[in-house]
Amino acid sequence: MKKILLLTDFSKNATNAIAYAMQFFESKKCTFYVMYVHKVGGYVSDDLLMSPKNSIHDSITEKPKKKLNALIEKLKQDYKEQDYEFEFIIDYDVFIDAINQAVNKLSIDFVVMGSNGASNVKEMIFGSNTINVIEKVKCKTLVVPSNYEFIPTKEFLVSLNKDCVLNSYLRDTIIDFIEDFNLKLHVLRVTSEKETYTIALDDKERLSLLESKYYLVQDVPVDYAVSSYLQTNTIDITAFIGQDKSLLKRLFSASPSKVLKSRMKLPLLVLHNH
Repeated sequence: MKKILLLTDFSKNATNAIAYAMQFFESKKCTFYVMYVHKVGGYVSDDLLMSPKNSIHDSITEKPKKKLNALIEKLKQDYKEQDYEFEFIIDYDVFIDAINQAVNKLSIDFVVMGSNGASNVKEMIFGSNTINVIEKVKCKTLVVPSNYEFIPTKEFLVSLNKDCVLNSYLRDTIIDFIEDFNLKLHVLRVTSEKETYTIALDDKERLSLLESKYYLVQDVPVDYAVSSYLQTNTIDITAFIGQDKSLLKRLFSASPSKVLKSRMKLPLLVLHNH
């Protein structure tokens, strides 16, 4: 059984990501934990005064609990043919701390969330919550772009920059994923000219048992290489290695490049190499 943590703030993006997850994990036996993290200080005294007989905790969680119950009942009805179970979690800890606690306590296999681009910065691809999850939650994380509609997933692209080592842990994670979801693997490796031969040899040795498309590009920014690859190949989902600090830096930028934007139009699976 897979254990999936679905993050929601009841926004359109979050709801869309949950709908995507329902279809992506179709035919798998899953327990979905729908999680809402109440912002610390995100309530006012009026919320507490409305129910003076209740504890502070009950007063804070009453509204989200009703929303979560309604959401889960709808999911149960809409996906009653699937072998799905649902539970909800309400926490009012620091956002990332709450997620990490749930991941560790429940042995979560995947975190799913929508990209929460900041509405006041139109060019921002991901909001700070999404970027913090990518950077600080060491669990496979599926980030679904806003308004993205599910299509059957067949082609999976993993891009590796020159600093990313395809170690045994990362390789095994990729193998498990493509076998579990019956995907065709594409690997796009970007290197510097002087290290091309060594890295390519090592990659191909580690991928030798897999039927995959392997492409090597020299001295080109990863985002440009990926953008070009997406233009000439049909890809349904891309992967990002969470330790790629250069991409994280650009994700924090208020004006990321158009090339980076093109990459983020597809669901993004965040992987970790340890």
